[in-house]
Amino acid sequence: MIAVFVVGGPFAAAVVALIGTTDNRELRGEVPWYGTLFNHASAVVAVVLGGVVYEILARLAPQDPSTFAMVSFLAALFGSGVFILASWTLAIAAVSARTGVQIQTILAQDIGGVAANFAGLAPLAWLMAQIFKLPDGVGWWATPLFVVPLFTTRLAYARYVETRELFEQTIEALAKAVDARDKYTRNHSSRVSFIAEAMSRVMRISEQEIEKIRWAGLLHDVGKIGIRDNILLKEGPLDRGERILMNQHPTIGAEIVAPATQLAEEAPLIKAHHEWFNGSGYPDGVEALDIPLGARILTIADAYEAMTSSRPYRKTPLTHEQAVEQLTSFMGIQFDPEIVPVLVGLDRAILDRPPDRPDELPTMLHQPDPRNAPTGPTPTAPAPAAPARPALASDDVS
Repeated sequence: MIAVFVVGGPFAAAVVALIGTTDNRELRGEVPWYGTLFNHASAVVAVVLGGVVYEILARLAPQDPSTFAMVSFLAALFGSGVFILASWTLAIAAVSARTGVQIQTILAQDIGGVAANFAGLAPLAWLMAQIFKLPDGVGWWATPLFVVPLFTTRLAYARYVETRELFEQTIEALAKAVDARDKYTRNHSSRVSFIAEAMSRVMRISEQEIEKIRWAGLLHDVGKIGIRDNILLKEGPLDRGERILMNQHPTIGAEIVAPATQLAEEAPLIKAHHEWFNGSGYPDGVEALDIPLGARILTIADAYEAMTSSRPYRKTPLTHEQAVEQLTSFMGIQFDPEIVPVLVGLDRAILDRPPDRPDELPTMLHQPDPRNAPTGPTPTAPAPAAPARPALASDDVS
């Protein structure tokens, strides 16, 4: 499209944008009509704006061939910048409106790719246009030579996107597999990841760090794969031996993800998400700022999500106010006192757990919970009640 407005002006570029942006999904009817209309209209608007800017600047060029080439190149860069910026702005607005993600978040995520597009595609587009203008029909057969590198680049990028999506889907599936061992922890990891990501954005952490925290949140309990059900699903308080085994799950989780190159930076966060700010946590007893920032965020998000959810040892979840009181009480002890207010200040739409839908339960959880079934003969006298697990933040983050 950039090459076309250099050769033929805005109108020719608009025709190419209108037709050339047709996607196979549109032809198969997989994109709603308004999506198709927006995609084509945004491409036309952006390329016309870029073409107009190029024409205005190119007309200022002197007739001297060497100077004209330089001015034409600079004009193409400016026109390309306008085209890419307009296209990017329209796309960001559409994504934000559709997903609810804040515009500044999408900007931060995409700025690198947009800059790379400008730096790589704009000069190439100008060069294609100059090759096309070669006399004696040379340009007609020389220009298609650009198709091969462009196509292979496009194909490689598509494969990269598919691989990344597969990677993220695998992480989410693994997190759900861990949570699905018990109906009380279903979606716990995704909720912790969601809350931690929201906290990170309020704290204006870089997008690279936010992504690391989000993935670590999804996998923070993956080490529970190595914990036996009679400990993990126990209703009463754990004895000393059981607590020692349970406390191994951060280490087990870090060991599980560490060999994966893409998750190597998440492993320390997973391992440290039960460390306490005063150094009395586990597994290593590190304290304060020696605990990675992402782990300190996850600790708070994990505690809040656990306290406001049902658990085998506490069927009635704490209210938001009760959970906030617990977090505040343990500031400087278990939790970073500078980060707790970040969670407390989040919108309740982020913090409140959406209602569970029974039809979304994994098949393994469709049957009644055996822990709720009576066992043995009915006692003639009421059995002594098991000691209640205290509703403390430290106890709710097993």
